[in-house]
Amino acid sequence: MASGFKINKQGIRQMTREIEREFAKNPVRVPLQADPSGVQLPLATTVNTYHGPVVTVTGNHAQLAWNNHAVAQGQESTEQVAPGYEELADLVTRLLASLPSLSLDTDDETEAHATSETILREIVRAKPDRGVVRRGVTMLKGLLAPIASGISKAVTQESAEVAQQMIESLGNTLPL
Repeated sequence: MASGFKINKQGIRQMTREIEREFAKNPVRVPLQADPSGVQLPLATTVNTYHGPVVTVTGNHAQLAWNNHAVAQGQESTEQVAPGYEELADLVTRLLASLPSLSLDTDDETEAHATSETILREIVRAKPDRGVVRRGVTMLKGLLAPIASGISKAVTQESAEVAQQMIESLGNTLPL
């Protein structure tokens, strides 16, 4: 340093810790307003797990890979959705993909996931039981209602819009 000025790294670290501690006590809150006009649900996601055990189970088929850098596993299971239930299958699949972003509590998210899976298993049968499908759709609408109305914890305007859109779509996709 030409001017003889020396940076006090220890002082900077201490100041950083104090600032972080202060922000932890008093977090900064910034109100956000999302533009709901272009709200689209995300497509189903693919999860890649590295450096750990990977277990893939689909029906009666299980695969296991552990600490293996060159393995490529894949399962292909294609089932035909019953006629008239295609839109519902797409909607429930998109709902499953967006569950983590909806801020449901753990029990409700687990119930929504299980109910969605039940609906999907039912609508790939040759003759789906309409009662099972209708009860599942009603359950999903009930789980999404607190988010859509904004009374659930940690609800954002965007998640409320998505939940409202999902409830309306669920009601409209049931075949007659």
